[in-house]
Amino acid sequence: MSDRRRNLVLARVGAESLHPEWIDPAASRNWDLHLVPYQEIPDQADVDCVVADVIPGPKWTGLRQRLNEWDGWREYDQVWLPDDDIRADQDTINRMFEVAHELGFDLFAPALHETSHYAHFITMRHHTFFGRWVGFVEIMVPGFRTAALERLLPTLDLTETGWGWGLDSVWPKLLGYQNVGIIDGTPVVHTRPVGEMRDEDLRRRIHAESDALMARHDCRQEHTTFAAFGPDRKRLDLSPERLLVELVKGSQYLIDRDPRLLPWIVDFQSPLLSRPEYPVAGTPN
Repeated sequence: MSDRRRNLVLARVGAESLHPEWIDPAASRNWDLHLVPYQEIPDQADVDCVVADVIPGPKWTGLRQRLNEWDGWREYDQVWLPDDDIRADQDTINRMFEVAHELGFDLFAPALHETSHYAHFITMRHHTFFGRWVGFVEIMVPGFRTAALERLLPTLDLTETGWGWGLDSVWPKLLGYQNVGIIDGTPVVHTRPVGEMRDEDLRRRIHAESDALMARHDCRQEHTTFAAFGPDRKRLDLSPERLLVELVKGSQYLIDRDPRLLPWIVDFQSPLLSRPEYPVAGTPN
Protein backbone atom coordinates (compact mmCIF):
# COMPACT_ATOMS: atom_id res chain seq x y z
CA MET A 1 0.00 0.00 0.00
CA SER A 2 1.27 3.46 -0.87
CA ASP A 3 2.06 5.68 2.12
CA ARG A 4 -0.20 8.41 0.77
CA ARG A 5 -3.23 6.22 0.16
CA ARG A 6 -5.04 5.65 3.43
CA ASN A 7 -8.31 4.49 1.88
CA LEU A 8 -9.39 1.38 -0.01
CA VAL A 9 -12.02 0.75 -2.66
CA LEU A 10 -12.85 -2.96 -2.50
CA ALA A 11 -15.13 -3.63 -5.44
CA ARG A 12 -17.04 -6.76 -6.42
CA VAL A 13 -16.85 -6.64 -10.22
CA GLY A 14 -17.85 -8.41 -13.42
CA ALA A 15 -16.81 -8.14 -17.04
CA GLU A 16 -18.93 -5.00 -17.62
CA SER A 17 -17.79 -3.16 -14.48
CA LEU A 18 -17.47 0.62 -14.69
CA HIS A 19 -14.46 0.77 -12.35
CA PRO A 20 -11.99 1.88 -15.08
CA GLU A 21 -13.93 5.16 -15.19
CA TRP A 22 -13.17 5.77 -11.52
CA ILE A 23 -9.44 6.32 -12.08
CA ASP A 24 -7.61 9.28 -13.63
CA PRO A 25 -3.98 8.21 -14.15
CA ALA A 26 -2.89 11.84 -14.58
CA ALA A 27 -4.07 12.93 -11.11
CA SER A 28 -3.35 11.84 -7.57
CA ARG A 29 -5.81 9.93 -5.47
CA ASN A 30 -6.13 8.99 -1.81
CA TRP A 31 -7.35 5.40 -2.31
CA ASP A 32 -6.20 2.07 -3.66
CA LEU A 33 -8.42 -0.13 -5.82
CA HIS A 34 -8.78 -3.85 -5.08
CA LEU A 35 -11.05 -5.90 -7.33
CA VAL A 36 -12.90 -9.05 -6.27
CA PRO A 37 -14.31 -10.50 -9.52
CA TYR A 38 -17.40 -12.71 -9.57
CA GLN A 39 -16.55 -13.79 -13.13
CA GLU A 40 -13.58 -13.53 -15.48
CA ILE A 41 -12.88 -9.89 -16.32
CA PRO A 42 -10.78 -8.23 -19.06
CA ASP A 43 -7.08 -7.73 -18.54
CA GLN A 44 -6.47 -4.85 -16.12
CA ALA A 45 -2.91 -3.98 -17.19
CA ASP A 46 -3.95 -0.38 -17.92
CA VAL A 47 -5.77 0.06 -14.60
CA ASP A 48 -3.87 0.83 -11.38
CA CYS A 49 -5.43 -1.87 -9.24
CA VAL A 50 -5.02 -5.27 -7.60
CA VAL A 51 -7.14 -8.14 -8.92
CA ALA A 52 -8.01 -11.02 -6.59
CA ASP A 53 -9.01 -14.50 -7.73
CA VAL A 54 -12.50 -15.00 -9.09
CA ILE A 55 -15.07 -15.84 -6.41
CA PRO A 56 -18.38 -16.86 -8.03
CA GLY A 57 -21.65 -15.83 -6.47
CA PRO A 58 -23.45 -12.70 -5.24
CA LYS A 59 -21.74 -9.53 -4.04
CA TRP A 60 -21.65 -10.21 -0.31
CA THR A 61 -20.64 -13.85 -0.68
CA GLY A 62 -17.46 -12.77 -2.44
CA LEU A 63 -16.75 -9.81 -0.20
CA ARG A 64 -17.24 -11.90 2.93
CA GLN A 65 -14.73 -14.46 1.68
CA ARG A 66 -12.18 -11.85 0.63
CA LEU A 67 -12.46 -9.84 3.85
CA ASN A 68 -11.97 -13.00 5.90
CA GLU A 69 -9.09 -14.39 3.85
CA TRP A 70 -7.14 -11.20 3.13
CA ASP A 71 -5.97 -9.01 6.01
CA GLY A 72 -4.64 -6.19 3.83
CA TRP A 73 -7.83 -4.15 4.14
CA ARG A 74 -7.12 -3.67 7.85
CA GLU A 75 -4.12 -1.48 6.97
CA TYR A 76 -6.41 1.26 5.64
CA ASP A 77 -8.37 3.93 7.51
CA GLN A 78 -11.57 3.59 5.46
CA VAL A 79 -13.02 1.02 3.06
CA TRP A 80 -15.66 1.60 0.36
CA LEU A 81 -17.59 -1.40 -1.04
CA PRO A 82 -19.44 -0.17 -4.16
CA ASP A 83 -21.40 -2.12 -6.77
CA ASP A 84 -19.76 -2.33 -10.19
CA ASP A 85 -22.50 -0.39 -12.00
CA ILE A 86 -21.64 2.87 -10.25
CA ARG A 87 -20.51 5.77 -12.42
CA ALA A 88 -18.10 8.04 -10.53
CA ASP A 89 -14.89 9.94 -11.07
CA GLN A 90 -11.68 9.95 -9.09
CA ASP A 91 -12.11 13.42 -7.57
CA THR A 92 -15.57 12.54 -6.26
CA ILE A 93 -14.27 9.41 -4.56
CA ASN A 94 -11.34 11.37 -3.13
CA ARG A 95 -13.71 13.96 -1.64
CA MET A 96 -16.06 11.31 -0.30
CA PHE A 97 -13.23 9.76 1.71
CA GLU A 98 -12.02 13.18 2.88
CA VAL A 99 -15.45 14.26 4.11
CA ALA A 100 -16.16 10.93 5.79
CA HIS A 101 -12.84 11.12 7.62
CA GLU A 102 -13.34 14.73 8.66
CA LEU A 103 -16.85 14.03 10.00
CA GLY A 104 -15.76 10.82 11.74
CA PHE A 105 -18.32 8.61 10.02
CA ASP A 106 -18.27 4.93 10.94
CA LEU A 107 -20.69 4.09 8.11
CA PHE A 108 -21.25 6.34 5.11
CA ALA A 109 -22.19 6.53 1.44
CA PRO A 110 -22.13 9.04 -1.39
CA ALA A 111 -25.58 10.22 -2.35
CA LEU A 112 -27.02 8.97 -5.63
CA HIS A 113 -27.13 11.54 -8.42
CA GLU A 114 -30.50 12.76 -9.67
CA THR A 115 -30.19 10.61 -12.81
CA SER A 116 -29.72 7.38 -10.84
CA HIS A 117 -31.95 4.34 -10.64
CA TYR A 118 -32.81 4.04 -6.96
CA ALA A 119 -34.89 2.14 -4.44
CA HIS A 120 -34.84 4.38 -1.33
CA PHE A 121 -35.50 8.11 -1.36
CA ILE A 122 -33.08 8.85 1.47
CA THR A 123 -30.16 7.68 -0.68
CA MET A 124 -30.82 10.30 -3.36
CA ARG A 125 -28.95 13.60 -3.54
CA HIS A 126 -30.41 16.33 -1.37
CA HIS A 127 -30.20 19.81 -2.88
CA THR A 128 -30.15 21.83 0.34
CA PHE A 129 -27.38 20.06 2.26
CA PHE A 130 -23.81 18.95 1.63
CA GLY A 131 -24.48 15.89 3.76
CA ARG A 132 -26.67 14.34 6.44
CA TRP A 133 -26.50 12.19 9.53
CA VAL A 134 -29.00 9.43 8.79
CA GLY A 135 -30.38 6.11 9.97
CA PHE A 136 -29.88 4.16 6.75
CA VAL A 137 -27.04 3.57 4.26
CA GLU A 138 -27.86 1.21 1.40
CA ILE A 139 -25.75 -1.87 0.65
CA MET A 140 -25.22 -0.56 -2.89
CA VAL A 141 -22.35 1.80 -2.00
CA PRO A 142 -21.49 1.56 1.72
CA GLY A 143 -18.26 2.88 3.16
CA PHE A 144 -16.84 2.09 6.58
CA ARG A 145 -14.26 3.29 9.00
CA THR A 146 -12.05 0.22 9.19
CA ALA A 147 -12.66 -0.33 12.90
CA ALA A 148 -16.41 -0.26 12.24
CA LEU A 149 -16.09 -2.74 9.38
CA GLU A 150 -14.13 -5.02 11.70
CA ARG A 151 -16.96 -4.81 14.21
CA LEU A 152 -19.68 -5.43 11.62
CA LEU A 153 -17.86 -8.13 9.64
CA PRO A 154 -19.61 -11.05 11.45
CA THR A 155 -22.98 -9.80 10.14
CA LEU A 156 -21.98 -10.90 6.63
CA ASP A 157 -22.40 -14.48 7.85
CA LEU A 158 -26.12 -13.72 8.33
CA THR A 159 -26.85 -13.47 4.61
CA GLU A 160 -27.15 -16.99 3.26
CA THR A 161 -28.36 -15.69 -0.10
CA GLY A 162 -25.31 -13.44 -0.42
CA TRP A 163 -27.49 -10.52 -1.55
CA GLY A 164 -27.26 -8.80 1.83
CA TRP A 165 -30.68 -7.17 1.87
CA GLY A 166 -31.49 -6.16 5.41
CA LEU A 167 -27.87 -5.71 6.48
CA ASP A 168 -28.16 -2.01 5.64
CA SER A 169 -30.83 -1.74 8.35
CA VAL A 170 -28.91 -3.87 10.84
CA TRP A 171 -25.62 -1.96 10.58
CA PRO A 172 -26.94 1.45 11.74
CA LYS A 173 -28.83 -0.26 14.57
CA LEU A 174 -25.66 -2.01 15.77
CA LEU A 175 -23.84 1.34 15.60
CA GLY A 176 -26.54 2.97 17.72
CA TYR A 177 -27.48 5.23 14.78
CA GLN A 178 -24.32 7.21 15.54
CA ASN A 179 -21.82 8.47 12.96
CA VAL A 180 -23.83 7.22 9.98
CA GLY A 181 -23.90 9.59 7.03
CA ILE A 182 -24.83 10.27 3.42
CA ILE A 183 -22.65 12.78 1.58
CA ASP A 184 -24.77 14.79 -0.87
CA GLY A 185 -21.80 16.81 -2.08
CA THR A 186 -20.14 13.74 -3.63
CA PRO A 187 -22.90 12.14 -5.74
CA VAL A 188 -22.43 9.05 -7.90
CA VAL A 189 -24.70 7.56 -10.55
CA HIS A 190 -26.33 4.15 -10.20
CA THR A 191 -26.71 3.10 -13.81
CA ARG A 192 -28.90 -0.03 -13.66
CA PRO A 193 -32.51 -0.58 -12.52
CA VAL A 194 -32.71 -1.93 -8.98
CA GLY A 195 -34.36 -5.06 -7.63
CA GLU A 196 -34.93 -6.77 -10.96
CA MET A 197 -34.99 -10.58 -10.57
CA ARG A 198 -36.28 -13.21 -12.95
CA ASP A 199 -36.07 -15.98 -10.36
CA GLU A 200 -39.20 -15.65 -8.20
CA ASP A 201 -37.95 -18.19 -5.66
CA LEU A 202 -34.73 -16.20 -5.22
CA ARG A 203 -36.78 -13.01 -4.80
CA ARG A 204 -38.87 -14.68 -2.10
CA ARG A 205 -35.79 -15.96 -0.24
CA ILE A 206 -34.04 -12.58 -0.40
CA HIS A 207 -37.07 -10.73 0.96
CA ALA A 208 -37.62 -13.36 3.65
CA GLU A 209 -33.98 -13.12 4.68
CA SER A 210 -34.20 -9.34 4.89
CA ASP A 211 -37.36 -9.51 7.02
CA ALA A 212 -35.75 -12.08 9.31
CA LEU A 213 -32.60 -9.98 9.77
CA MET A 214 -34.60 -6.92 10.74
CA ALA A 215 -36.84 -8.91 13.08
CA ARG A 216 -33.83 -10.52 14.75
CA HIS A 217 -32.27 -7.13 15.42
CA ASP A 218 -35.56 -5.31 16.10
CA CYS A 219 -34.96 -2.67 13.44
CA ARG A 220 -36.44 -1.31 10.24
CA GLN A 221 -35.31 0.70 7.23
CA GLU A 222 -34.77 3.90 9.20
CA HIS A 223 -35.08 6.53 6.47
CA THR A 224 -34.65 9.35 8.97
CA THR A 225 -32.33 12.33 8.70
CA PHE A 226 -31.18 13.34 12.17
CA ALA A 227 -29.08 16.39 11.25
CA ALA A 228 -27.29 17.97 8.32
CA PHE A 229 -24.08 19.82 7.46
CA GLY A 230 -23.00 22.37 4.88
CA PRO A 231 -20.01 22.62 2.51
CA ASP A 232 -17.85 23.80 5.42
CA ARG A 233 -18.55 20.42 7.12
CA LYS A 234 -20.19 22.28 10.03
CA ARG A 235 -23.42 20.97 11.50
CA LEU A 236 -26.37 23.19 10.60
CA ASP A 237 -28.31 24.62 13.51
CA LEU A 238 -31.80 23.41 12.60
CA SER A 239 -34.75 22.65 14.81
CA PRO A 240 -36.54 19.38 13.96
CA GLU A 241 -39.29 21.41 12.31
CA ARG A 242 -36.87 23.46 10.20
CA LEU A 243 -34.94 20.30 9.32
CA LEU A 244 -38.17 18.80 7.98
CA VAL A 245 -38.89 21.92 5.93
CA GLU A 246 -35.41 21.88 4.40
CA LEU A 247 -35.65 18.16 3.71
CA VAL A 248 -38.84 18.73 1.75
CA LYS A 249 -37.27 21.64 -0.16
CA GLY A 250 -34.17 19.68 -1.08
CA SER A 251 -36.19 16.66 -2.15
CA GLN A 252 -38.72 18.59 -4.23
CA TYR A 253 -37.50 17.08 -7.51
CA LEU A 254 -38.29 13.61 -6.12
CA ILE A 255 -41.65 14.71 -4.74
CA ASP A 256 -42.53 16.10 -8.17
CA ARG A 257 -41.86 12.66 -9.64
CA ASP A 258 -43.83 10.84 -6.95
CA PRO A 259 -45.99 12.91 -4.56
CA ARG A 260 -46.29 9.92 -2.20
CA LEU A 261 -42.78 10.78 -1.06
CA LEU A 262 -43.98 13.80 0.92
CA PRO A 263 -45.94 11.85 3.58
CA TRP A 264 -43.13 9.27 3.70
CA ILE A 265 -40.60 11.98 4.61
CA VAL A 266 -42.95 13.42 7.23
CA ASP A 267 -43.60 9.97 8.68
CA PHE A 268 -39.91 9.18 9.15
CA GLN A 269 -39.13 12.63 10.57
CA SER A 270 -42.14 12.79 12.89
CA PRO A 271 -40.47 11.12 15.93
CA LEU A 272 -38.03 14.04 16.02
CA LEU A 273 -40.69 16.74 16.04
CA SER A 274 -41.69 18.51 19.25
CA ARG A 275 -45.31 18.65 18.03
CA PRO A 276 -46.10 22.12 19.42
CA GLU A 277 -49.72 23.00 20.11
CA TYR A 278 -51.34 24.43 16.99
CA PRO A 279 -51.67 28.23 17.34
CA VAL A 280 -55.24 29.45 17.71
CA ALA A 281 -56.21 32.34 15.40
CA GLY A 282 -55.90 35.67 17.17
CA THR A 283 -53.61 34.37 19.91
CA PRO A 284 -50.59 36.67 20.37
CA ASN A 285 -47.19 35.07 19.62
